[in-house]
Amino acid sequence: MITKEDVMQKLNCREMYAQKVMEYAHGDQDKLETLILQKLAERHVREAVIEIGS
Repeated sequence: MITKEDVMQKLNCREMYAQKVMEYAHGDQDKLETLILQKLAERHVREAVIEIGS
């Protein structure tokens, strides 16, 4: 079973974000694992900050 602390550690996030991720999975461990992997992959692809203008 994946706990909130596990999610916080894997995603390096705050408690509230981990809670929302767990709520989104509706108690389905497979869905939670998939969601964690998606969030980790998203962080590798997404740019942090884009400056527009001069």
